[in-house]
Amino acid sequence: QASFELTATAGALPDQPFTPDNAPIQLRAKGKRIPAWKMVGGIAGPLQDSPAQSDEPVEDITLVPMGCARLRISVFPVIGEGPDAKEWETSNIEPSASHVHDALNALCDGIEPGTSGDHSIPRFTWWDHRGGAEWVQYTFAKARTITGCEVYWFDDRGIKGNCRVPQSWKLTYRDGDEWKEVGNPSAYGVTMDQFNRCTFDPITTEVLRLEVELQPAWSGGILEWKLIDG
Repeated sequence: QASFELTATAGALPDQPFTPDNAPIQLRAKGKRIPAWKMVGGIAGPLQDSPAQSDEPVEDITLVPMGCARLRISVFPVIGEGPDAKEWETSNIEPSASHVHDALNALCDGIEPGTSGDHSIPRFTWWDHRGGAEWVQYTFAKARTITGCEVYWFDDRGIKGNCRVPQSWKLTYRDGDEWKEVGNPSAYGVTMDQFNRCTFDPITTEVLRLEVELQPAWSGGILEWKLIDG
């Protein structure tokens, strides 16, 4: 904390101050890299508990207001020393999607919603795509045996938003170079305000995909997608 140095640019603000080069104020500090802290879906990955372990050298870093940055981070971990420092855990799931709006990592951030219209937590949506086929996908670091999943749909009809539960959906997985639908799925539910559970014959795969058909003229999204391991 003693290393923080605040500097401000003299003179009038530029016409466009919200760029990295035109930031009118800067905070210089000391920091260490955490190599295992990766980007997820174009944004910084979820923050883990501090103090965090890092064997990287100390560097001079410059921070600018969040509105000026391309990679926007508002909260940083604290580097620790000794036995209390925690090793940064790497995720074994890489989410992806046919189209991304809002937060891709909301699919698997472990935050459970209160309702389908819960705006207090991160959400993933396909906005502004309306109708038609879309998908989200989990790619695993190594083959994983799965027997089911639970999906909590995002639906903001309560505030007259533009997202609704999908018209239909299904689960497919990659088997070699082929995509196959899971065997004997129990149900592909679209009930609001709850997890929709679907169990199926065990599969072992490195890639699982959730495919949806959006309702005509409506978009859609997911608040949480949990897996049931075999």
